[in-house]
Amino acid sequence: MNAALAIARSRSWRALNARLPLLLCVLALGIATGYPLAILFLQSVFPQILGGSLEGFLDAYRRIGETPDMLVLIRNSLAWAGATTVVAWLFGIPCGYLLARTNLPGKLWARLSLLVPIMTPPYIAALSYILVMQAGGFGDTLVGGLPEGLRAWFFSFWGVTLVMALSSFGYVALAVEATLSGIPRRFEDAATLLGASWGQTARRILLPLLLPAVFNSGLLVFLEALSNFGVPAVLGTRSNLPLLPAEIFYLVTSWPVDLALATSLSSLLCLFALFTLYGSRWLAGVLGAGEYRPGQASITPLSVGQRWLAWAFIGTLFVLSSVVPYAAMVLTSLAQTWGVGWPTLTLAHYTDIFTFGSRGLQALWTSLWLSITAATLCIAIGGYIAYVNVRASGWAQRFLDGLATLPRVIPKIVMAVALILAWNAPWVRIDIYNTVAMLLLAYVVIYITDALNYSNSTLRAMSVNLENAAAVLGASRFTIFTRVVLPRLKPALLAAWLTTFIVCMRELVASILLLPPGTDTTATFIFNQFEQGDLSVAMAMATVTIMLSTIVLVLFTLRRR
Repeated sequence: MNAALAIARSRSWRALNARLPLLLCVLALGIATGYPLAILFLQSVFPQILGGSLEGFLDAYRRIGETPDMLVLIRNSLAWAGATTVVAWLFGIPCGYLLARTNLPGKLWARLSLLVPIMTPPYIAALSYILVMQAGGFGDTLVGGLPEGLRAWFFSFWGVTLVMALSSFGYVALAVEATLSGIPRRFEDAATLLGASWGQTARRILLPLLLPAVFNSGLLVFLEALSNFGVPAVLGTRSNLPLLPAEIFYLVTSWPVDLALATSLSSLLCLFALFTLYGSRWLAGVLGAGEYRPGQASITPLSVGQRWLAWAFIGTLFVLSSVVPYAAMVLTSLAQTWGVGWPTLTLAHYTDIFTFGSRGLQALWTSLWLSITAATLCIAIGGYIAYVNVRASGWAQRFLDGLATLPRVIPKIVMAVALILAWNAPWVRIDIYNTVAMLLLAYVVIYITDALNYSNSTLRAMSVNLENAAAVLGASRFTIFTRVVLPRLKPALLAAWLTTFIVCMRELVASILLLPPGTDTTATFIFNQFEQGDLSVAMAMATVTIMLSTIVLVLFTLRRR
């Protein structure tokens, strides 16, 4: 009897010990992501819950329903995100097709033209376009006065949509190119042999196989637009276009603070994002053509005239998405005096930033160490969580997978507000709120998804034979991970580190909400200087930030080669 009980206890202990890493990962992500979001939803339903009261049940939601301005705000945000996605599709799908299915010369340069706007923070593109399109701006200087109709169109719904779409259509183009490059030509050859026209082949074969990539990239653009704070705050306010992220920010930061309304709007924004995620997955499953084995794609030869038209299309997008905003940014950073005609140029604004002890240099240093630390923590924690997630099974694994998906889907401003509530609650004894450590925690929570995604795709392609062999030889789980898995995972983790570093260097919404008083990052420095009217210093910092990110990208690329 005792022997049987001892054996049962031993088996239970071994089972628990085997699942311990999975349970610890669930606990870590639960505290980092699940706990703040739970507090956010509870606060939106019970506005007084942090004070220990359940009064005011659903009062904030009633205020939204009874306030016409709030309903207009929600409608504007959904319409703007949807319009941005459609315009990004119109720009990105033809670019992806030209890169994957034609003999267009200079494809390397075409791909680079798509990467430049992706690397450019949307709020910096919006700031640059304001400098071009505003009265007395660079546009007036170049052409002697922009048409007022064009200026009015730009500072409207469609102008704000264009700026955001130009910053994000590259995601669509690269996703479409990757999918079209893998669709084997045998499908189209078979359709041609059966008498199908090009249109029928495209409609019945290519489009169904392409739809998952179109929906997934559109989901990325939609969520980015829905949660973007910089473009609505910078350009939306000047275009009389109120949008949810900017309104949530002002509710949290302006006196009197209205946390109840801010959390209810944040909860709605979160629900819209989740609905879009599962809706796009459902549409892709219903309308898509399923899986296929990748093969060599067919290439359509272009005539000389078609090549010129293709490059005219790509070149126009490059000029609008990169050349115009970068030229305005650099020229403004060098401008000494403003007036009629071209400004006098100087390097004084860069000198001001790099002067020892200056606020600009402190902001640059703060962003650097925060980005480096956050990227390192993300790949260290995210890589291990991804390994445990891929190699495990059962309900805990499915729950962990759902938690790991949340940071990718939840809008950044929602996550920032949730972290404010969670770590400023009366029962929290750790004094982290209103410190730089709070911002570091936010960076890790928001951007750990990159490490998870990169690692997941690599781990799923790895065979477990080497890990099993190491286990048979007596290696511990930690030894297996560090000596067997990590070396093969290194390229994916390096890519994740680079991506996380770049996005943290340009991060705005969490920084502006969570930084303690008197501290700046590069993004908050740019935003504050622009709002205060010091345009040249703001654009000088923007130029330095983008150049620094580009240098890091080039160095990593050269090292990988």
